[in-house]
Formats: sequence, C-alpha cells, structure tokens
Amino acid sequence: MALTYSLKYKKVNFFQKVILEKEGEIIVDRQSFRLKGKGAQDMGENIYFSDIKELFIKDDHLSFTTFSKEKYILSNFANLFDSFIKDFMKVRNDFLAENLFMKMGMLIREFDGSAEIINGFGKSINKGKSRIQFYEGSIVVIPEMRDCFVIYLDFLKSHEFDEDDYVLKLFLDNGSTVNITKLGTYFEDCKETMESVMGNMYEKIINNLLEFLPGFDAATLLKLASKMRDGKGIQYSSLKKMHDDLPSKLWDLALQGNADYEDKLKLLRSLSGDENFYLGFSFQNKDRREVVAKTLFLFALPDKNTIVLGTMANPPAMDKHFYFFRIIMQQGDAREKLASKIMELNQCMLLFKFDLTPLYKDRKELNKSRYRTAIKRLSFLRLIRKSYLGRIANVDSSTFKNELEKVFKRALVLAPPVADSLKPKASRPHDATEGLPSPKANNHDLDTLQDSDLE
Repeated sequence: MALTYSLKYKKVNFFQKVILEKEGEIIVDRQSFRLKGKGAQDMGENIYFSDIKELFIKDDHLSFTTFSKEKYILSNFANLFDSFIKDFMKVRNDFLAENLFMKMGMLIREFDGSAEIINGFGKSINKGKSRIQFYEGSIVVIPEMRDCFVIYLDFLKSHEFDEDDYVLKLFLDNGSTVNITKLGTYFEDCKETMESVMGNMYEKIINNLLEFLPGFDAATLLKLASKMRDGKGIQYSSLKKMHDDLPSKLWDLALQGNADYEDKLKLLRSLSGDENFYLGFSFQNKDRREVVAKTLFLFALPDKNTIVLGTMANPPAMDKHFYFFRIIMQQGDAREKLASKIMELNQCMLLFKFDLTPLYKDRKELNKSRYRTAIKRLSFLRLIRKSYLGRIANVDSSTFKNELEKVFKRALVLAPPVADSLKPKASRPHDATEGLPSPKANNHDLDTLQDSDLE
C-alpha cells in the first residue's frame, strides 16, 4: 500500500539554480516514489529508488541526486518529517536489500537491536536502531534512519558473543567488525539463531563435500568448508596443508575428464603458479534430486596485470569461455592490489551464483535485467566491470596461446592518471550499499560513508 505525505519540493540544476518548485505530495511505493504538485492534472515525476545516487538529510530537509545528475530538495512536512523519513527509509531499504542480492536463502529470524561498524581503519560508524535479519547465507542489517548493509556468511571470519555487555561481534574477512547491541531480552534467542545458521551452513556444505569427495575424514572436510564456504576461491597451494590427496581430488572433480579444457587450465596454471591459482566450488540444487557442483578457477598473473576467470559445472553445462580482468587500471603495483581484486571476484561469484553476465555485458542490456540496481550501486561490481578486458572461447591450444598474448598486451596499457581535481571519490570494495547521515546532522558528502563503512 502506497504512503502519501504533503510537502514542498524543488528541482535544481548543477549550479543550484531552482528550475522547478511546487507544493504537493510524495507518494511512496515499493520500487519508486512520485512527486506531484496540487491538482488532478499534475501527473508529477516518478523516481525509482535504483536511480538515486546520493541521499542527504539536514534539519527537516531530504535532498537527493540521481544518476542523471538531477537534484531534488524535499521540505515542509509540517511536524511529520520524522515519521516520513522512517517510512521512506524502510521502503527504500527493503528495496535495496532485495535488489542488491543481500538476502541469501530463506529468512530464519528477525530481531530489533542496534548496529555499529568499526572499519579496517578503526573508524566507528554508528548505524543506530536497526532490524537484524538472519538468512540462510547472510545477515542483513536494516537501520531505521540509514541505508542497509549486509554481512555474507561466506566472508565472515569469526563471531563471538560478549556475555557481559550483551554484544554480538561479527569479524569480517576484510578487517571490519560489526557489533550488534541492544537486543534486550532476545539476546539468548539471537545467540541460538546465529549458532543455528552457522551450523546449518556447515552441515549443508560438508554433506555436499561428502557426496562429491568420498573417502575424506570429517576433520579435513570441515577445514575445507571453513575456507571455501559456498564457492569462495582459495589458494590451491593451501589445499595440501589440509590433506595430501585433496589438491588432486579437487582438480579431478573440477575437470571431470575434459582434456581440451584441462590443457588450457594447465597452461594458465604454469603461468600463475599454485600460489596464485585459486579454486572454489559451489553446490547448487538443480532440482530436488540432483546437486550441481560449480567450479571457479582464478589465475592471478600480476606480471601481466591480469586475472583470468573460468567456470565449469558437474555435470558439464556451463560457459567454457575464459574471462580476463586488469588488476590495476591506472598506476601502482599489481601485487599490492591482488588480494582486493580476488575478493571482488569472489563477491561477484557468490552474489550472482556464478552468473558472469553482470561482470561484462553492456549496461543497456543489463538495464532491463535483475542486475539493473546492482551495476549502479555495488562499488566492487563497478570496479570489476571497468577492469574487464575480454574473453576467449574454448578454442584450440595454438589459437588460445595467440589470443592470450593479445590480451596480456592490452592489460599492460594503463589509463593515464587522473588529475587530483578531476578524480572521483574513491570507491572501495566490500560494502553492499551506501551509508546515510542521521537526521538533523550536518550536511556532508554521503560518499564518505559509502564503501568505507565495511572496510
């Protein structure tokens, strides 16, 4: 059901000159909202949540800019501004959580609490009162007055419960910590839910590993599950530390006797070395009876400024192209950026279930797809798309080698450095969406919270 509030709104241009000003109303629906003036003849303007680039709150004003560089200022809500902003943010956050692939699996339980992020630099960002939603593969935090964000269990390093202060602490792979507090009498219920979600995740992964890797003991499979989770690429050289036979068994599982594809993988592996070769598996239900093992291959070639990505499935049914991405695009040392690039690609594989189309397809094609919001809002996806070099089909070995050399030459041609005055604000991977200043706060650039929240 749509929500309606009376207001005054202005539309301004790049030079802050007012080009439209009306008194009327805002009608908020699930995917968009309409701004219209008074009178039945005024049809107004419909704005989709996916088209909002930045959002600001100052005093009793809400302002936002769109990706088409239009700016709007909403005001004059009488004494209903606080009520409006809570309703507006709730609808918007529900939209973002759905369209940015935050909800992994079924919803298990929801709690009311408070959330705080401490990023990798020690900066604390208080998200305030929030709904904490536990899904099978993720935890979605939906603040009352700020943008939602997500913790994927695949990128959760560890967690602990502080029994003295009643805090759930979530430690992420990227060095950030998320503290969930003010759970009240539901602290024990939250603890049980967290342990249940993690236990079910490991049980599902280990059961699939037992089916595809018979003969390994439970301790080995648990080590593998804790590193790989549901498809995350891990260093091939680390597998032998878990069990001597594990590298060769996983290699055989990935290839299933596909000799032609194996030749090319061996060539890439000889270039990367096992320390820069990453292998991941995701087990997905094709139907109620059959589980498909999807394989991720990542070959990091820092000397060539290139990462090569390939996928396969058991039974074989996937695209057998190899996809190529630059590690750095302007300047710097490719080795220093390698870990973050691997993490970006791992995130894409997790979110999109090994669907590679949002990584390289033209924006116009994707604007009509379910990836429309993601390609605008997810910083790590934007970085991957910008770094895309091309792909090579599963051609004969001689042609493959020739095409490789062409790609490597392109990868080493970097874009010229951008002058400081022209540089866009830094976009760093790992936050699923953008933060939002609290009501009545000083007006500051939203981008300062955009991706550093979870870094």
